[in-house]
Amino acid sequence: MIELEEALELVLARIQPVETEYISLADANRHVLAQDVISQIAMPPFARSPLDGYAYLAIDVDPRPLQLNVVSEIPAGTFSERVITRGEAAKIFTGAPIPPGANCVVRMEDTELMGDKVTISRPVLPGSNIVHKGEEIQEGDILLKRGFYLTPPAIGLLAAVGINQLKVYRRPRVGLLSTGSELMDVGQPLYLGKIYNSNSYTLRGMLQEAGCEVLVIPIVYDQIEDTLDALEKVSEADVIISTGGASVGDYDIMRHALAQFGCDMLFWKLNLKPGTPVSVGQKGKQLFFSLSGNPAAAMVTFELLVRPALRKLAGRSTPEEAEFQVKMAGCFGRPGKQRRFLRAQAVFKDGVIWADLAPAQGSGILRSMIGSHLLVDVPANHGPVEVGELLMARWIADWES
Repeated sequence: MIELEEALELVLARIQPVETEYISLADANRHVLAQDVISQIAMPPFARSPLDGYAYLAIDVDPRPLQLNVVSEIPAGTFSERVITRGEAAKIFTGAPIPPGANCVVRMEDTELMGDKVTISRPVLPGSNIVHKGEEIQEGDILLKRGFYLTPPAIGLLAAVGINQLKVYRRPRVGLLSTGSELMDVGQPLYLGKIYNSNSYTLRGMLQEAGCEVLVIPIVYDQIEDTLDALEKVSEADVIISTGGASVGDYDIMRHALAQFGCDMLFWKLNLKPGTPVSVGQKGKQLFFSLSGNPAAAMVTFELLVRPALRKLAGRSTPEEAEFQVKMAGCFGRPGKQRRFLRAQAVFKDGVIWADLAPAQGSGILRSMIGSHLLVDVPANHGPVEVGELLMARWIADWES
């Protein structure tokens, strides 16, 4: 039995990022950048108007009202070469380039147009209502760094500067096995003594959100031969994750199957709850994670151990600090010899993050993960957790970037 930090060190030391490839921007969502992306243009690429109005050459002491001759009209997507001089204005629309000579834009609502003359009831100062060239991005700026996980806003930013192809790490391929003769797949009547297989659905979603390609072998019976056959079916994956068969019972055969499959076993058992019976093996460049079959325990150990490994494999940048301080909004009355990770909802109040514990913390209680944002780290040999106590925690689900 080893500590989480030692397990992470053992695992991460054996991982190198997957290969890189070039893909189109349209296919880049949930990929990881394999290079810094530098803008070749400024954003915006010209000084533009942020509103509908009139562009003119203002001075600090313009009279009120101010009457100007309208000499041009500039819709968005067009450019006027007509130079605006004192006493002139160009009717301009949102997003249109500021014409030469003009140094401000007045809102349409503060004007009145009669024929080819506009009266400005509230003249503005020089520089007003102009979005300057390069105000958001300068040519040569680094937009996104290598290791950035691409999301829709990031893809939109790259599109805005005209980038259409990216060098990325390919998606990690993950094989997913659910073991247990007691399991049945959804969509059929539940037999006596059986349970539905939830782990393959839960972990598949978590892996897809992490940007992985997932090959699922839904149910593997508690037989060495069946387990070896299932492992062979996912032998091309970068990582194989199994749930179930990880403990000490007569039918908990997963670590024995991994050894027979040719894995060098790195460790068995983590000194934490939930999810103590975890083993990790390596065969060539492949890593094999055997997680508890208890649903909540599988998710917790996925967050603590598997997700960091997948981040490095995918080429993602590593967050600088994994844990932060929270204040407990409720108590947890059970002391424990082992380190515990409690599921909790984050509540922000008066600048403090409060951890509101899920009502039930059992390793098999999948419902405890719904609505939980935090894993609260309770040290080994800690007494009952009290209201108002300060403990360390880490984000789970979509809260981490």
